[in-house]
Amino acid sequence: MQEKVEPGEYYHGKRVLVTGGLGFIGSNLVRRLAGLGASITVIDACFPDQGANLFNLKDVLDELVLVVADIGSVDEISAFIVDQEIIFNLASCVSHIDSLRNPLRDLERNCLSQLRFLNCLTELSPCARIIYTGSRSQYGNPVYVPIDEDHPLRPLDINGVHKTAAEEYHRIFHEQGNIRYTSLRLTNIYGPRHQMHHDGQGFLNWFIRQGLTGQEICVYGGGEQERDFLYVEDVVDALLRVAPDERCEGRVFNVVSGIPITVAQAAAAICDITDNSWRCVAYPPERSAVEPGNIRLDGSRLQVLTGWMPRYGLQAGLRETVDFYRQHGHRYFHGPKGNLVLSDKGME
Repeated sequence: MQEKVEPGEYYHGKRVLVTGGLGFIGSNLVRRLAGLGASITVIDACFPDQGANLFNLKDVLDELVLVVADIGSVDEISAFIVDQEIIFNLASCVSHIDSLRNPLRDLERNCLSQLRFLNCLTELSPCARIIYTGSRSQYGNPVYVPIDEDHPLRPLDINGVHKTAAEEYHRIFHEQGNIRYTSLRLTNIYGPRHQMHHDGQGFLNWFIRQGLTGQEICVYGGGEQERDFLYVEDVVDALLRVAPDERCEGRVFNVVSGIPITVAQAAAAICDITDNSWRCVAYPPERSAVEPGNIRLDGSRLQVLTGWMPRYGLQAGLRETVDFYRQHGHRYFHGPKGNLVLSDKGME
C-alpha cells in the first residue's frame, strides 16, 4: 500500500508543468507549487479573451520558466515538456456561450490542441503523471441527483462536448500505456485571480464585480437554481493531493463542496459583504439554452479515497475574494487590448 506523502515532501524539487498557468486556477496552483519548492514550467497561450494575467504570478516569475504558446503548438513547446514528472493540464477555454457562437475555435483550443499535446507527451514525458481538469458541465441536465461520476454525460453546449472529448483523449492514452492520468471534474469555482472584464466564464465572480463596482447584481430567472460553489484554494488542495496518489490513476473524480446553494442565496451573500443589492431578470435566450437546472454533485469518491475535504465555506471564501479585488481589482476589471506583453511595466 502506498504510504501517505505530504505535499511539501513530494513536490520539493519535482519537475512540474502547469498548462494554463497564468489563468485563474492555474496561477493559484503555481503560487502554491512555488512555495513547496517545485521546479515549475508554465505554458499559457495567453488568448486575450480568456484570463491569462501576468500580474497573477508577478511575485513568483523568477521561480519558474514561462512559455507563451498554445499547447498544440508542438514546435514551440517541445523543448519545455521533456522529462516532466507532474503535469497539471488546466489549459482550456471555458465559456459555454462563446463555444456556441464559435464552435470551431472551441474545437481547436479544447480538442485539437489537447490531442497534439498528448501525442507529444508520449514521446517526451512518457512517465509523467497528468492531472486534467474537466467540468461539471459535462453532465448536462441531471438524470438523478446527487450527480456522481457514473452519471451520463450529455452536455448542453459545445464546450461541454469538447471538454468530454479531451477527457476521453486522456483516458485512451492512459489505457494504451502512453500516459498516467487522472481527471477532476470541477464544480463552480470562484476566488482571486479570475478575469473580471466579462461575464462569460462563471457568474459568481461576475456578481462580485457587480457588487464591488456599485452595479445591481442581476440574477437570471427566479434565483432558485441550486449550484455547488467551491473556493479556488480548495481546488488547489485537491490537485496537489491527487497527483502523488497512485490510487487515483486512471480515474475520474468530482471536486465539489457538497453544499447546494441557490443563486439568489449566493447573490444575497455577496450583497451583504459589498453593501449592494440584487434583483431577478429574465433569462436571455442564449443563457436559457444552456441552463442545466438544479445541480447537486456527489464528491464522496474523492473524499473517501484521499481524505480531501474543502476548508472554506461560502462566506469565508467570498470575503477572501472580495478583499482581494478591493485591493487589486484594477488589474482585472479591464481586459487586455491585445496579446499579453511580457513586461513588469505598470505592475508595481
